[in-house]
This record gives sequence, C-alpha cells and structure tokens, in this order.
Amino acid sequence: MLVRSERERSAVDTPARTREEAPSQPAGRCRLDSRAVSPVDKVADGVYRLGTDWVGWYLYEVDAAVTVVDCGFSGYFEQLPAALAELGRSMGDVVAVVLTHYHADHVGSAERIRTETGATVFAPADDAAGIRSGKVPIPAGMAPNLWRPRMMRYMAHAVRNGGAKMTPVGKVQTFSDGELLEVPGGLRAVHTPGHTGGHCSLLAEAAGVLFAGDALAMVSFLSGETGPQLLPFHEDAGQARESLSRLEGITAGVMAVGHGAPFEGTPGEAVARALARA
Repeated sequence: MLVRSERERSAVDTPARTREEAPSQPAGRCRLDSRAVSPVDKVADGVYRLGTDWVGWYLYEVDAAVTVVDCGFSGYFEQLPAALAELGRSMGDVVAVVLTHYHADHVGSAERIRTETGATVFAPADDAAGIRSGKVPIPAGMAPNLWRPRMMRYMAHAVRNGGAKMTPVGKVQTFSDGELLEVPGGLRAVHTPGHTGGHCSLLAEAAGVLFAGDALAMVSFLSGETGPQLLPFHEDAGQARESLSRLEGITAGVMAVGHGAPFEGTPGEAVARALARA
C-alpha cells in the first residue's frame, strides 16, 4: 500500500522504491536515504506509519476518526491527504494532533493541519511554549556532530523539508504526566523528559502501541546501526536515560518511534536492548 504524490516524487534526491526494490544493506545497518515517502505501513490495527527513512509520524484511527501523532517535517504535509484517501478517509476525519515534544521534525505541519481541519493540537505542558513560539533550543551534542556524513545528509533533508524554521502553533491544549487525552481511543501521557524537558510518550492501550517519540530510536543518525537505542542528542542525556525506567512496565506489543521502524516487542524489551548497547 504505497502513497506518494507527484510533488513528493519530484522533491527527493533518489527515486521512490518499494521495500522489495530497495537495495540490500548489511545486517543491522540502515542507509537512511532521503527518498520521499515510506509505504503507509500498518503498525497495528488502526495505527499507520507515514514519513521517510529519516522521520516517521503516525495515524491512529478509531471509529472513522483520525488522530495524528507527531507530524514529521512540515514538508511532509502532502503525505497526509494521500494516506487518508488510501485508508478511505479524508482530512475532515482528522480530529486531533498529539505531539510528543517541540522539535521541528515532530511539530512539522501541526498548525496547517489545525487550521485546515479544525483539529485540536495537544502538546506536553512543559514544551508548549516552544510549540506556540516556534523557538526551541538545539539539543546538546548535535552541533559537534554536524560534520558527519549521515548528519550532513539529514540536515540537507531537513532544510529541504522545512526543518530550518518551525511554524508556531496558534492554539495548543496542554497535557501532563498520566493524563488520558480525550481523543478517539484515548492516549495516555507518560512523561519521559531528557530529550526535551516536556517530552512525553503516548500509550494507545486499545491498540497495544506505545508512541515513544524520541525517548528511544530504532536507527542511529551517526552510524546507521539499527535496533533500540538512545538518541545521541538530548537536552539532558542523564535524564533521558533515567526516563527509560518509566517505559519498562508498560503493556504494549509495539513501540513506534520518531526515527526508524517500529519495534515489535514490549517497551521493556526495547529498553533492555537499548541499555545493553549504551
């Protein structure tokens, strides 16, 4: 099930390919090409991944109503109406946007979705000011690594897709740790600070999916190695590591992340593997 628009095909460096057509890679390593759009991947019943090899964002559908979880870069917007059409839905079915934190590769087109659909945008209370202003700090450790080839490719992709400037979100409803968000199916907020001060993971209990945002990743920006791991860039790396203990006891069969493919297994298993390689 592929969803690609003509605009998306023309906006990338390499032709779009299906997974079967993609060149083989050494085990445990990902090329992280900047090709346009991934397939609309079914993560679990009612949960779908959009995005690129670099960044993923998600649709959570319950009773014909759609919640967007994170938004990728703003340049990814056209994936949304195309994906909804593929799923037999429309922009009018989008009722909420829920953000895990305030970075541009997660806030993306949240404001455009809000204004075009009337959807409520939910954001962690401690990150809301940055989402409203569009002004946020660069995570520690990022600048010294920008010379690395993979990081150079990522930054070029980010700039081409609107990541150099974040569009402020005009109206935001905040949430806090433990809160059950009033979206179809419900999303339970789990405060996992460190990557940002307000970063929250989101549990879709009915679907058995944990949206972990950037609490964990499934691919390395620096080496291309795949598998559960901590990101190398955090506002507070120690706190980010400590926050993983909050995920260990969560009941879910899939962990969806902002970078890399979803992890098939429990959050506790993902945390154990990430700490083992840290």
